[in-house]
Amino acid sequence: MSKIIYKPTEDEIMRLLLSEMADLIYACDTEGNILFVNKTLEKFTRHRPEAFYRRPFSSLFDELNLEKVMDAYIRVLQGESSQCELSFKNTRVVCEYRNFPLRDTKGNIIGVVGIGRDITTRKQEEERLRVLNEFLETRAREHAERLIEVNEELMEEIKDRKCQERTFKQSIEKLQKSLQGVIHGMTLIIESKDPYGPGHQRRVAQLACCIAEEMGFSKDRIEGIGLAAAIHDIGKASIPAEIFCKEDRLTEIEFEMVRDHPRVGYNIFREIEFPWPVAQIVLQHHERMNGSGYPFGLLEKDIILEAKILGVADVVEAISFPRLYRTSSRLDKALDEISQNSGILYDSSVVRACMTVFHKKGFRFECYSDAGLFEDVLLKV
Repeated sequence: MSKIIYKPTEDEIMRLLLSEMADLIYACDTEGNILFVNKTLEKFTRHRPEAFYRRPFSSLFDELNLEKVMDAYIRVLQGESSQCELSFKNTRVVCEYRNFPLRDTKGNIIGVVGIGRDITTRKQEEERLRVLNEFLETRAREHAERLIEVNEELMEEIKDRKCQERTFKQSIEKLQKSLQGVIHGMTLIIESKDPYGPGHQRRVAQLACCIAEEMGFSKDRIEGIGLAAAIHDIGKASIPAEIFCKEDRLTEIEFEMVRDHPRVGYNIFREIEFPWPVAQIVLQHHERMNGSGYPFGLLEKDIILEAKILGVADVVEAISFPRLYRTSSRLDKALDEISQNSGILYDSSVVRACMTVFHKKGFRFECYSDAGLFEDVLLKV
């Protein structure tokens, strides 16, 4: 007996293929009744497809989506294609629908066929990205607003600091003028006692600063040397005026009083907190490399370099200008003195710098008769 082989019709094959597709496939007649729905509908609605046959397709959707459903359906019956996003009734499944006219062999529209693709995950991701984007935009806006606030605060702080700097600068200028006035007064006290002394400290400061500059000192350090040089003989205020005017040889006691003026000057300035070792420079400016100086007879290693510079400048000025006990003034003799005693009494590097200042840089003393312009020493160093 021969075996009967069943051959499905083309319509049955098509239905079978469409039923197994992952996307939702559906067809409706021109009245809106469901003619065919594949098995994917069951996954979305938990109802078998057959339960919807001959029922209006609008029954698949809630009232919120009816207007959109009908609009798409009408446009397709008019020969257009349509696309929309809808969710099934009582579900959270969102599908993207593409609808096309269903035509017979003569081209007449006999219904609507469509494909629905589950885009629930995509929509959830889009929503998550939308929320995240809104969050980031909010944070960016908040940060931008905060940056504007911070910038305004910084600008205000900069403005305040500039104001404070101006006030501080004015205060410094006042202090400098006050310091200049005090030192000017101290200089006048010394020079009023010594008829041959006017301008001495100023000229020493002028030369000491030039030597320090030649030796590569910083501007700040040169300023300290200039200040110390401008007041280095303040200790002479303790010496009786008659000793300065005495033509006879000084007694041992008188000579010791003169030799003690660096220590007196040191005691005057040691409690003042200068940014430079001013008191130490004043104390050591008559000390010599071989220990023959005063008041303590220090050796080379114990004398600070600033004091060595001041010592050379002091000697050169003293020999170059007349004194009560010496009316002649000879610069060449002063330079011979430091040159011959270089490395013995005076630091050799300081002596070389001093010779360069005179012979190569063309240095010349300014002949000051008083300390009326003392502030130039501080301002030009």
